[in-house]
Amino acid sequence: MPASNAHVAPFDSPIGRFWVSGTNDGLVLITRSDAPDRLFAGLSARRLTPIPDDGPLAPALRWMTAYFAGDRGSAAPALDLGHTPAFDAAVFAAAQAIPFGGTASYGDLAAAAGSPRAARAAGGAMSRCPFFPVVPCHRVIRADGSIGGWGPDLWVKRWLLQHERA
Repeated sequence: MPASNAHVAPFDSPIGRFWVSGTNDGLVLITRSDAPDRLFAGLSARRLTPIPDDGPLAPALRWMTAYFAGDRGSAAPALDLGHTPAFDAAVFAAAQAIPFGGTASYGDLAAAAGSPRAARAAGGAMSRCPFFPVVPCHRVIRADGSIGGWGPDLWVKRWLLQHERA
């Protein structure tokens, strides 16, 4: 089966430039420009169309615009989960159910994904999540209520939580 085209478009936000990429099946990857190598590694199995495109990416770009404007009710764009392990997909869905401005622990996330004893595995899934902020990794905190660490930058996590609570 031939690889599908992956479209790429930039999105400028208050926390920096994002690169949004996807296929006709949904989002493949969203990454901030401080990690552009991740964009191309995530698309290695697809033919890349590196030009701004508002066709397949229009729902994701509209969602990003609404999110950064503080819109709480926008429906998340479709995700292309074709290469995603089932557990990770369940964790991503559980994270998307965390309300705007809310938080959940890794244990809460694991339980919501159907594996209540898999908090560390849920943390691993979040660390691999290619769909931030559509999948709100920043809303996942430690069981003790502390913010914890975060790959993309701790200041980004704090900014996003403050943005959502404003």
